[in-house]
Amino acid sequence: MMRPPKPGRIRASIIGIVAMTGIVFLLETVGLAQRTVQQGRGMEGFRELRWGTSIEQSLKIYQDMSFAKYVVSEDKEEPRKVYVRKVEYGVIENVTFDSIEYWFKGDHFYQVRAVLHSRIGPRTMVTRAENAFDKINGRLRNRYGDPSGQKVDYVTEFIVVVREATWIVDPSAITIKYEGAGSTNEDLFTLTMREKQKR
Repeated sequence: MMRPPKPGRIRASIIGIVAMTGIVFLLETVGLAQRTVQQGRGMEGFRELRWGTSIEQSLKIYQDMSFAKYVVSEDKEEPRKVYVRKVEYGVIENVTFDSIEYWFKGDHFYQVRAVLHSRIGPRTMVTRAENAFDKINGRLRNRYGDPSGQKVDYVTEFIVVVREATWIVDPSAITIKYEGAGSTNEDLFTLTMREKQKR
């Protein structure tokens, strides 16, 4: 005859199954949040917002989104509207950014800009911003190949290095830019994903 299982063992088994299910669910959720630059071909927006989404629709999708500022790019064009989220998940490609901005041209979402500032201290060999540029540069090269445009500029006086690379991933463009520290001892890394301009 079989003995009935002890109540402690059944409880431990149930807790183990629930814990494993929770861990799998958590890993899947984090994985979905990380997939901001899509694998393979084509990138049609950022997270839940597709290029061309109206401000009204965007505010329904992200109820914590609010207006931050206007940015004037050209005299003849309407200023761009920049929105931010109060509860932003600031990680893109395993890099934690200080801020993520959602840009609208007219009433249409067309660009996202993520910014990371870091400071150079007496023992700093590589800053967070420089490390983030190298990390994302390597990932994008592995995923999409060599960038369609890249440049490195050196500004004299304090030897400020500016590195930039752009990938065209139809219908989008991804640009990463690192600006070395100048007299402020602060450097900057930006990741910009935008709808590719139509000719």
